[in-house]
Amino acid sequence: MRFSHLNSEHDRAAFDCGVPELNAFLKNHATQYIKRGMCAVHVFSEGNVVIGYFTLSSLSLKPTTFPANITKRYPQKMSVPCWLLGRLAVDIRFKRQGIGVRLLMAAFSQVLELEQRAGGFCLVVDAKNESIKPFYLKFGFKPVLDDELRLYLPVSSIKEMNAQASMVYSQ
Repeated sequence: MRFSHLNSEHDRAAFDCGVPELNAFLKNHATQYIKRGMCAVHVFSEGNVVIGYFTLSSLSLKPTTFPANITKRYPQKMSVPCWLLGRLAVDIRFKRQGIGVRLLMAAFSQVLELEQRAGGFCLVVDAKNESIKPFYLKFGFKPVLDDELRLYLPVSSIKEMNAQASMVYSQ
């Protein structure tokens, strides 16, 4: 099993995460989004079988989207640079095997690399509904001020988790 960018060799037809809009994105729209520079599509696959995927794109939000204590050092007239984890899905054949966590950790790694190259404040995710929201909350995501299903995690928190994980694995 490995992570890579989506390409023509990946079998998208067999992918079914149980959510029609996430299936349709991967099968019918992902290639166009990539070509238009709208997002990067990262897949976790075994051979050409897509087990899961996530998308990342750039995003900027107004500082007033976040609690004042978080963005008090940011210029209030400028947008805050962020990344959007637009979609995250796991094929139903592979549910309950920790794949969703692996996808999220891979997204964290990508954000840390991007932050080194271009800066950025946080990773944002739009939870599809209230039942998905707890998955992200357990990793420290918090709701933005104006939308309970839009969640954010500062890059500093991702760095802390990464450092803690490194310490655990090095012991």
